[in-house]
Amino acid sequence: MTKNQQYKFVFISLIFVVFIFYFYEPDFEYLDTIGELLSIVAGEPINASFPITFYHSAYVDYRFNPPRLRIFTLNRCLKNNQFLLADLHFNGNNSAPLRKIFTEGLWMGAVTIHLGSRKVELNVQKVYKKSTEGITVCLQPVYYFSHWQNIVLYIEAWRAQGATRFIVYFHSGTKETWKVLEYYRDLGLIELQFWPSFPSLPADIADKHPKIDHSVYKNSYFLAMNICVLNIKTTMGTVADFDEVMVPTNGKLLDYATKEMTNTKVGALLFDNHYVSFTPRIYTSNFSGVASPKFKVRLGPTKYIFDASTIALAQVHWPDSFIDSSMRNKDADGALLHFRFDVEEKNFTTSEKPFRFFPDNHSSHIKNMQDTAIKIFNGAVPTFSPKTYDTLEKCVQKLIPVEIRTCLSIGLCRAEMDKVNDWVYAESDGLFLIAT
Repeated sequence: MTKNQQYKFVFISLIFVVFIFYFYEPDFEYLDTIGELLSIVAGEPINASFPITFYHSAYVDYRFNPPRLRIFTLNRCLKNNQFLLADLHFNGNNSAPLRKIFTEGLWMGAVTIHLGSRKVELNVQKVYKKSTEGITVCLQPVYYFSHWQNIVLYIEAWRAQGATRFIVYFHSGTKETWKVLEYYRDLGLIELQFWPSFPSLPADIADKHPKIDHSVYKNSYFLAMNICVLNIKTTMGTVADFDEVMVPTNGKLLDYATKEMTNTKVGALLFDNHYVSFTPRIYTSNFSGVASPKFKVRLGPTKYIFDASTIALAQVHWPDSFIDSSMRNKDADGALLHFRFDVEEKNFTTSEKPFRFFPDNHSSHIKNMQDTAIKIFNGAVPTFSPKTYDTLEKCVQKLIPVEIRTCLSIGLCRAEMDKVNDWVYAESDGLFLIAT
């Protein structure tokens, strides 16, 4: 049997910015030539002129039955008849890569994507159903972050609610922000994943397309959160920004979520948004106001906690889909406490609500946060300056009105941001790959 006789047909479907591979096996056993393989497809393979970058790992997702191979990309929109060609390399027979149905993914060692004359190889990670009790909190890419006090409140409040692991995708932040992240990383709570600038397209096509790093800010958020979902090891997961904490009306979030989603058809709990402010503000490095947050009457989108064994695709404010289509969302008995930096500048009506950041003694948690800040900065707690935040907001506002046919990105603000601070940037570590 020749190598070409060992090829079977692979069909690839694109959902959002995530390539999810579906597999279809023709009625006949083998194909004699690559030409015969391509003749089955009513379309064209993506070639070397197509602008696309790949996350360095593919995932074999065993939560599905049968398992599903998932590859993550950022790219220009595809036509309905375009698809990728992939070789699946199996352990024990790496010299004869196969295009096979996904039931054989158990032994997969790598994936090679062919783009005409170029190719890129991805390693493979495996995803299983979750059994370790806890909550993993996913952070979307952190760009030019300066509110280090948010991180202290965020980590400590989520820990009190049952969070055991935080996955932070980091692009850039102040030295104070980095110092706080390092502190919690060294405690074993935070897993820092560098989210660097995206690589340039090959030289012969680079001038024909917008720079990836200048046009993918929002889309890269969807990419990061869905990669994070697959890296969760605990029973529960969530995606929340550094100014968002979900709390139940009574008790601890982990206990409440476990009760609502264990042996039920509930795959996610949706928490209504409640904007809150503190007096004094936490940006004075005084956390005493956290005990009695002021609630602002303003509608905002929900956030959610999900069963990490059942979610298929995540969006920012609700799940996109579940592995079992009969799973559903449920409105939570609780609140998303949203402590935006600029909420006090808005003229919102204040109201009273029963929700609090900590399920038990607030005074001990507040003392712990203030002691932690002193410890992190060796007694010299830095003063927060809004200058960096204001500069970023002004830059973003300038980008929004520009009418061009690309999505704009915070990457375009780097020159202006570098003028106002000495930023810590993510190191480039081969996270994203370009076919060569």
